[in-house]
Amino acid sequence: MLLPDFLGILLTPPSHRHPPYVTSVPAHIVEPAGVARSAWPVTSGLPFASGELRDPSRIRVLRADGQPLPACAGIQATWPDGSIRWALLDLQTDLAAQSRLELQIDTEGDGATPATDLRSETRDDAIDVFTGVLAVRVSRSGPRLVRSASRGRREHLRPADEGADLLAWEEGSGAPYVGSVEGAEVEETNALRLCVRAHGSFQRDGQRLLGWIARLNFFAGHSHVRVQLTFVHDETTRPFVHLRRFLFHLPLALTPTGRRAHIGSFESGWELTPPVPADSGTIELTQWNLERHTITWGSGAKRRRLDRRTNALGWLQVGDADRAVTLKLRRPWQSYPKSWTYDGDRLGVELFPDLSGFRGPEVEAGRRWTEMDYAGGVAHDLPLRVPQGMARTHEVFLHFGTPTDDGRDVDRYALAVEMPLLLQLPSPRWGETGVFGPFPGFSDEHWPLELKLRRFCRPPNGRGILNDGDEVRLETLTDGRTVTRTTENLAYELPRSLLRQYLRAGDQRLFWEGEAAARHLMDVDTVHFSTEHPEWLGGPCFEWSQNHHFSNTDETELMGPRTSHTWLGSLLDYHFLTGCPRAREVAEMCADYCRRAAPYAWKEQLTREAVSQALEQRRWPFSTRVVGWALTGMGTFYDAFPEDRFLPAMESLVDMLEVWQDDDGRWRDQIGSHNRGATPFMISGVLQGLQLYYTATGDRRARRMLLKGATFLARQGRTREGIFFYKESPISDNPHASTVMCLPPLAWAYEETGDAELLDAGHRLFRWLVDEGGVATYMLKDLFAFMPLLERLGLLEAYSPTDARQAAMTDSKRQGD
Repeated sequence: MLLPDFLGILLTPPSHRHPPYVTSVPAHIVEPAGVARSAWPVTSGLPFASGELRDPSRIRVLRADGQPLPACAGIQATWPDGSIRWALLDLQTDLAAQSRLELQIDTEGDGATPATDLRSETRDDAIDVFTGVLAVRVSRSGPRLVRSASRGRREHLRPADEGADLLAWEEGSGAPYVGSVEGAEVEETNALRLCVRAHGSFQRDGQRLLGWIARLNFFAGHSHVRVQLTFVHDETTRPFVHLRRFLFHLPLALTPTGRRAHIGSFESGWELTPPVPADSGTIELTQWNLERHTITWGSGAKRRRLDRRTNALGWLQVGDADRAVTLKLRRPWQSYPKSWTYDGDRLGVELFPDLSGFRGPEVEAGRRWTEMDYAGGVAHDLPLRVPQGMARTHEVFLHFGTPTDDGRDVDRYALAVEMPLLLQLPSPRWGETGVFGPFPGFSDEHWPLELKLRRFCRPPNGRGILNDGDEVRLETLTDGRTVTRTTENLAYELPRSLLRQYLRAGDQRLFWEGEAAARHLMDVDTVHFSTEHPEWLGGPCFEWSQNHHFSNTDETELMGPRTSHTWLGSLLDYHFLTGCPRAREVAEMCADYCRRAAPYAWKEQLTREAVSQALEQRRWPFSTRVVGWALTGMGTFYDAFPEDRFLPAMESLVDMLEVWQDDDGRWRDQIGSHNRGATPFMISGVLQGLQLYYTATGDRRARRMLLKGATFLARQGRTREGIFFYKESPISDNPHASTVMCLPPLAWAYEETGDAELLDAGHRLFRWLVDEGGVATYMLKDLFAFMPLLERLGLLEAYSPTDARQAAMTDSKRQGD
């Protein structure tokens, strides 16, 4: 090796060095539900270091015996050198109940495309999909979405039926709006999985109510379809839609007699409700509140009702002697209210049921010890108020098969789709590839710290059709009704912390809750359309909104988004880990919102003279977080998908920040009526944005400003105890936990400079938060970014007690015995 090359390696900061390329990575799958899987589909993102892999066809998935599993991979994102950063892997595998499957991800071989019968044919009026066992016709126009589903010569639906699959009712007693299909196309396809994207709107007598999108995923060799159904209020003439009822149902091709239904409800303990006859009357399974559901069936004098103080399982199967159709909804009680129905003709799920005439049991038996802390959720017996621009996605599974005598067979399938198989990598792999920047693997050596991180990672508490996935505050009114008040709207990348802690610790529950949070953010909290405020498009509703969207509890004025509280990294994490195309679409919308809404007009006011006389200015409307998080949002998206339109916008903000920064390195915010000073937790957005811009462009100005700003905070932005203060004001000279967001750029700045003050500032903040200050869930991602540096320098040894196993090995007394 030449001396300059050797010196280059020595002088490269550790965070910038690439590990040796690997060609085989261990992986595993743990079956979580106690249900055996056969050729079960798995979809997972795979990270790769820069330069490690260029051809996704080389990816193979090998069992412990060296035999390959059926697998296909494609590119999701690339590094600047063109190598693969993220691949999306589809595979299928057998897995025994509650077992662990050890695998190797190999990139040296020549991965062969699996031979399957999965295929599609696109026609003018429909898309025909064949999985090898199931043939489905998806309409491209008209009232039917899923027109036909057959196995062999056995049709499960009625293709000639012209009744709509999707219906929506608004407030009042009018006729329903019909969910017409306006287009469909194959969005993704490989040998194992195929996705059809359809879209349309709800219309009645020439009037439009809502838009909708459906993504139907088909899997090679399988008889079920995953339908991700999104409604979005994008109607120009309606500021609000008051949704009374929303129904997805399909006409079944069953015999007139001999029909029966299995119902997803436990009768007692773990015993399922016995099957009920389905030849007459309507069967309804209604989850009307938390830990409350009702079953009704039969007709006339024989109609029966059961009220249960548990959560429903979220499925209903109806069949005759030859065929059966199962409808399963994921996160059924978490997104209540819901009602699964069969009216003798159509099997469906009311994604928002009309509960205006529903009455719970008049008298309930005494509570058991498990029910003492029960608190009901928000009541949904009034129409759902949907502001313009809101969306909501539900994930429905349809299985077309043969009837069963044992409802547990249906429940096994329902559990399998409720808890999908997750491909898990060794936690150090995420840091080694650099896809997240510095990132620590799980450390058994530092188990006291890991226990703290586990405790800090608390999923959001929200439950219900609007609240699921978010952190919410409820209030009980004087009339006894419970309503949603202040909502966090997943500010500061809370879902990212959940997902990344899952990758570290392997707790699958965190993935499911992180998924719910990401989906909430991309749907309920994002403005997808606005007639009055088109500038809001793509922005997330402001943190601390009332009931997600409003400025106060009167709920008369929409809060809207602000660039001071806009983040999209969680959506990109979720997209790369799952391949979810909607997550990327909404992340790009959010980045474009930042590009449009950033305060470029401030450039004319923020002159060097104004900055030098900041304390004498009568007005100082400039806020670092308004600029910083807009820059970070664009930089985050550009880092993953370098779209050129973002560069001029980011450069304009960097120009502004260059003038705004004073000689000490401070950016001033207004603090009180006269003071203008530094606010470290708000400056964190500026530092993160400058880091992303420098990485993207190499602009040395951004590096200089970042280092100067970080140095100012480390030397002049701390309390006497060495913790970042809240604001540069004597009355705010207290440690502040939200300055945790300074940790990622502090770690980067230290690696660039070796400045001991930067390291000390970050180390003290870390220790104070973990040991005394308390850590909110959203802060975990920032702690993770700083932990590799602390570990490398031995500054986590306080969390590394003597190993008891090692002590046992050196136990001289027992050895003497």
